[in-house]
Amino acid sequence: MLDLSLKGTDLTPFSARVDCDRLRFFAQVTGEDNPVFRDEAVARARGYPSLPLPPTFLFCLEMAGPRPMEVYERLRVPYAQVLHGEQHFVYHRLAFAGETLHFKPRIADLYEKKGGALGFIVWETRVEASDGAPVADLRSVMIVRPPQPASKHSAPRATVPAPAAQDGLPRVVAGPITRHQLGLYAGASGDYNPLHIDMDYARQAGMPDVFAHGMLSAAYLARVLTRWAEPAALRRLSVRFEAITHIGDEVHCQARVAGHCIEHGDPCLTLAMAACNQAGETRLTGTAVVASAGLGTP
Repeated sequence: MLDLSLKGTDLTPFSARVDCDRLRFFAQVTGEDNPVFRDEAVARARGYPSLPLPPTFLFCLEMAGPRPMEVYERLRVPYAQVLHGEQHFVYHRLAFAGETLHFKPRIADLYEKKGGALGFIVWETRVEASDGAPVADLRSVMIVRPPQPASKHSAPRATVPAPAAQDGLPRVVAGPITRHQLGLYAGASGDYNPLHIDMDYARQAGMPDVFAHGMLSAAYLARVLTRWAEPAALRRLSVRFEAITHIGDEVHCQARVAGHCIEHGDPCLTLAMAACNQAGETRLTGTAVVASAGLGTP
């Protein structure tokens, strides 16, 4: 049971500075091929002061902070029982290599379902620049599941070909997921959750094997956007983790325009996004809001 009295508790603030080498490594590990995220000359030619942060990288900075497990320590929740349910980003402006960013996390909400069998932790973080101006707001929804018996079974393998690509935005295919890839992503992102890199730990937690970080799939999904729009055009990105991506799975990502909206006076498009494995089984769904003025330029 979660200690609901901790709802609204501020967590320890911290600061993080990003350098170009770290951003290049993250881009390499996630297959980000837009040169604006790798080549400073390209970034400056596009009007940026340095390499911009990829869409999901702010979450990685938070995981690499001095106390990434503080929320679970405060709630006395075993990390092996936690799964990432949702991740939301609201972007106020781009952040760049060389900046020092300030993170202000808090436990925004706590609730339970199924008679307390499932707990939900809503963890919000305001990210600010050195002058106090807002850079982004992050919202994570973590699911606390009951303790599971140790698994003695192998993870399922999907072998059916994925459905053919549809017309519309660029399609991204990544994988197959390997243990080596998960180790590289842990280093690039700062997310060293042993469920993703330690087979024995994963099996003791009831999983058949290690499995992909949800935010690795989210980074693949975000590449649909970065192949199609300028980084500064992205206003919002939300993802929901529907199912586990196993070792050996491919990640097939695509999006479609779902509607139009106005965000802070700018005409924008809303997108529906999804990632599935090679069998066409949905692993991740999401939405994005992109300013129309920044489309089609990468």
